[in-house]
Amino acid sequence: MTALHLNPLAAMTVDLPAGGVGQINDDARTLFGGAPARIAQIAAGPASDLAVFFEAVRHYGRYVDTALEYRRLDGAALRLQVIGIDAGKAAEDRIVLSFLDLDAQRRRAARDEERDHQRGGLLHWQRIYGFFREVETNNHLILEAAGEGIYGINADGKATFVNRAAQKMLGWDAQDLIGRDLHQIIHHSRLGGAHFPAHDCPIYQSFRRDKTVRIDDDAFWRKDGRPIFVEYVSTPIYDHGVLAGAVVIFRDVTERRENEKKLRDALAEVEALRGELEQENAYLLTEIKGANPQSGLIGTSPATRNLEAQIALVADTKTNVLVSGPAGSGKSLVVAAIHDGSDRRKRPLVRLACSDISAGQLEREFFGYRKGAFPGAMRDTVGKIALAANGSLHLDEVSDLPRDFQAQLMEVLRRRAYRRIGDLADTPLDLRIISTTVRDLSAEVQAGRFRQDLYFALSVFPMRCEPLRDRPEDIPHLAQHFLDASTRRLKLPRTTLTKANVAALRQHHWPGNVRELENLIERAAILAQGRKLSFEFQEVRPAGSEDILTAQDLKSLERDNLLRCLKRAGGKVSGARGAAALLGLPATTVYSQVRSFGITESDWSG
Repeated sequence: MTALHLNPLAAMTVDLPAGGVGQINDDARTLFGGAPARIAQIAAGPASDLAVFFEAVRHYGRYVDTALEYRRLDGAALRLQVIGIDAGKAAEDRIVLSFLDLDAQRRRAARDEERDHQRGGLLHWQRIYGFFREVETNNHLILEAAGEGIYGINADGKATFVNRAAQKMLGWDAQDLIGRDLHQIIHHSRLGGAHFPAHDCPIYQSFRRDKTVRIDDDAFWRKDGRPIFVEYVSTPIYDHGVLAGAVVIFRDVTERRENEKKLRDALAEVEALRGELEQENAYLLTEIKGANPQSGLIGTSPATRNLEAQIALVADTKTNVLVSGPAGSGKSLVVAAIHDGSDRRKRPLVRLACSDISAGQLEREFFGYRKGAFPGAMRDTVGKIALAANGSLHLDEVSDLPRDFQAQLMEVLRRRAYRRIGDLADTPLDLRIISTTVRDLSAEVQAGRFRQDLYFALSVFPMRCEPLRDRPEDIPHLAQHFLDASTRRLKLPRTTLTKANVAALRQHHWPGNVRELENLIERAAILAQGRKLSFEFQEVRPAGSEDILTAQDLKSLERDNLLRCLKRAGGKVSGARGAAALLGLPATTVYSQVRSFGITESDWSG
């Protein structure tokens, strides 16, 4: 039989920090209606209170608390005194909890008192009072040496004696208190300042209703007007069978209460900061991984020089900028250049994709939310707007913003404040918004798909990125930059860009703009392996073509293209010379396509 089962109280062991219940004795099973697997199943109060208690046990080795809330496994509430003991080095991260059922103890005490009163009668109560009088007169030194505050009051509430510890805690001398109404001196007001009538006082109740009262959360008032938090027990005293007053034993728990509160607040603050840091770190890591390897604008065309001049004008202001232009024309580079040229460069440039997302999802991602703000909100989440505070927010494809969310964004810009979902107060905001779009946003306003006031607020300084076909002077510079970047990143042999290569590049129409050029150069560098560059321009059907392809036609084209890549790569999918690199796709995507189309080795090897 273990020591746990010899414990006269209900007891169990708890493993930290997971909170799993290990051993449990029969009394604990009876008390809780079974054997819980985790302490959280029977802890009814906040998890932070339980964490504070465990920290106190680990710190002091032994700790007693009556404020924690517990319940049976069937949900019934329990009022318990919990004694926690650190198991020591022999069992690290394990504590022993013993539970005293205060309600059961109160019932036993009441029964014992009633039985003693009935059995002993008047002589028994005279003996009790005689003992108290003897303690007061003959054992004065013992009372004075006690660490707890002790005082006695008669049936009128007037003090009969006050020991030294009580005088020290309360700041009063005994001669100032003896014979005076003690409630009016030290217990006159509640902690909030409201008057505390004597007829409501638990100490008076104890001798006027003939019962022992235990209070774990109250305050006494010192002579200097400051309150102290106290736990006390008021026990009625009899003189020859007549209820004569009460003895009150109290303990100053102010420091303990303050330390517990500080610990709870610190844990809550640490948890909140941890959540925010995790969110910001996760975002920043994502941004770093997805960052474009190039930086700055490259080229000598009039369009590029005009963009650079506009960036220089607007970068170091708080003005909202709208950058338009076709897909792949370098709008994101312009956004980065504006942010890097501003005094906000040390704060994040946060990107929010506005396409293919519902208004509700966009609202949660934009504003963030508190734990429990809606079903599924399992933790505090920092929104993009908070991450971009004092920095820049990039609204990518702003023309796709849902109409409902446009109104919310306009309200944020108007009030210069936002509110996280689930919060009760607004947060002031210093933010610059740089928006990008492939559409004509003014046309979207005329069509009723975009709010006019929001359009004016976002396009204070409009800029446009011209398509690559309209700035051929930039093609040689961009091609050389992409070639150098690809060979460094993929560790390929150095390759030279010839005049013939440049001429071929200038003749292409570039429907995919700069992004198409980057992918073409990278694919050509992989295939060249240090030899002469050769370009394979992918055919793109003109938008005005009258031919219409069916879904099956598109699948056939995609399958044929994948087979050609596999043939050229010798069946290799991943790696520098694999089909994935030729297609500019992740290897996992290409493997998935091979399985989807049912392609086997015989298909590409023949």
